[in-house]
Amino acid sequence: MATDAIRANLLTAVGYKTQMLEFVDLAHTPKNLLIRAVKKHALSNVQREQSGRMVREFLEEFGLKPTLYRLLDE
Repeated sequence: MATDAIRANLLTAVGYKTQMLEFVDLAHTPKNLLIRAVKKHALSNVQREQSGRMVREFLEEFGLKPTLYRLLDE
């Protein structure tokens, strides 16, 4: 779930409106999440900055370096 939250926040930080949906109840399997993302030009800079900051803090705290973060940072 942590990696899905990171992905959704990274997408928000670069201008997508995201929504996480579960196909099957998480009690049965944790791997049935869908991240739906729609490109939006009207996202506020505050929302983008908050998402980016939240992801950076989480990655630093747990020492993670996901490929998506690296690719979007380039």
